[in-house]
Amino acid sequence: MTDLENLVPPHEPAEDFFVFAGKAALNLVPVVGPLAAETLAHALETRQAERQHEFNIAIAKSLTDAIVRLDGTATIEDVVGSDDFIAAVTRAQRAAAETASQQKRQRLAAAVANGGSWAPFSISEREQFTRLVGEFDELHIWLLHYFTDPAAWLQSRGLYDQHSNIMMGGISSPLGSALGVEERVWRSAVTQAIADIERAGLGAVPLTTTMGVDGIFAPRTSEKGRRFLAFINEPDSLAAEPPASL
Repeated sequence: MTDLENLVPPHEPAEDFFVFAGKAALNLVPVVGPLAAETLAHALETRQAERQHEFNIAIAKSLTDAIVRLDGTATIEDVVGSDDFIAAVTRAQRAAAETASQQKRQRLAAAVANGGSWAPFSISEREQFTRLVGEFDELHIWLLHYFTDPAAWLQSRGLYDQHSNIMMGGISSPLGSALGVEERVWRSAVTQAIADIERAGLGAVPLTTTMGVDGIFAPRTSEKGRRFLAFINEPDSLAAEPPASL
């Protein structure tokens, strides 16, 4: 099977330059304003075209991987020719143009690859998950990863033992260790993100509840939450790193 990314037309910045040069030549007047505006417009148009090309490549790669996982149950022609695919691409391109996050753009590309009837997700899951990809930030995604198995995540980084001898407590202390910042820094952002996760049915995190050690380290991401992570092609929760800033 041919990788779809090989079929994406290349971005030709030289062509952008020649268009710009022609426009600029017509505006060579002794006034800085119009030429500066033309320069800015060219820079924005060129960068947007470059970003669009990069996103098209990301979609092609994600879709190629998805077709391989389907193991012959659907072909590239089936997917690309479907209304589901066109609708998914249209939504994702709009969202991708509005974010500066490369990670979110990758997740949007994965949502396109899993956004149709060929993918192993129900219609309601596809609709909700696609919406959540645009709404969730890096903190939401990391919390879903972390609460898939808090004990294993902490153990993989040598952070578990300092909390394992607690008889009673809450999840805030180990969560703070995982985030690497004081509670006063993360409390507001995490509380809001957890509320979003719970409202979507992706997990239940009792942030203020006192419990025994088993409860402190119990998984909190729901099966639906794990399916959402699979929808955006992020199955390796132990490798997920917390956001650099909150």
